[in-house]
Amino acid sequence: MPKTGHFYHSSTVTSNVAAVGTTFDTAKFHLHELNAGLTVGTVFKGYVEGLFIRVTNIAGGATKITARLCCDANGDFTFLPDTEATLATGLTTATTGVAVYEFKLPIKQFFGTDDVYLFLKTDAGTVTLANSCITWSE
Repeated sequence: MPKTGHFYHSSTVTSNVAAVGTTFDTAKFHLHELNAGLTVGTVFKGYVEGLFIRVTNIAGGATKITARLCCDANGDFTFLPDTEATLATGLTTATTGVAVYEFKLPIKQFFGTDDVYLFLKTDAGTVTLANSCITWSE
């Protein structure tokens, strides 16, 4: 149920990041600019509600992914710590899958921007990070 008086937004990234493996790699991420297209300012302040991730090219026995959301490209200022989810694979295409995370906490970007970095790792093998969406409210 939506919160009364809150406005909901989302940031979606659809660029492929290939060969995401069993360790976090600072060269493999999705950059979300949460205020993009809005007139709310340059510093992100809001409630991160959820994170939706779609992967393709699942290989080598990957069944789970771990997500981390950070305020910096080095992955050092984390606000969603390492959170594992089981991939729900396609019913007809087992090499694609999705994972969903619920967050629901207020965040103010530490560095005065609206940038949020999503890093992933797998439990085994590799995946391609194909799509990610962060939903948030004011």
